[in-house]
Amino acid sequence: MDTLNLVLCAVSAAALDICAIVLIITSYREKSSGKQRWAKISSDMELTDGVRCFPLECDEILIGRHASADIRLHDLSVSRYHAMLYVADGIWSITDIGSKSGVYINGNLVTEAVLHSNDVITLGSKRLTFRKRRHNK
Repeated sequence: MDTLNLVLCAVSAAALDICAIVLIITSYREKSSGKQRWAKISSDMELTDGVRCFPLECDEILIGRHASADIRLHDLSVSRYHAMLYVADGIWSITDIGSKSGVYINGNLVTEAVLHSNDVITLGSKRLTFRKRRHNK
């Protein structure tokens, strides 16, 4: 009887190991396909100020000076809540959300605009370039 219990324990442990391996493989595949879907939805874009790069990794991104901003710009010319970036069907847009100094795209004052690759966004005295993300290898 002890041998039977030992065999049942070994079989149970092996079954649990197999289940764990299947879950790990499935979650890895889901993560990989999720990244591919997001890259397609977001058009794999980023903002850069020439020093830092800000990957655009969600469908709505708050830009401002406040600590709760998704992209925080430490500059008094930038409003606490300055602008909102958002993506729909691979098309990124920006909206001024009541900033004091406005939002400029390529030198033109806008309240809302569709963004294109290499557009220069000016918020206060900060200049950001909207561009295709560069992947470091």
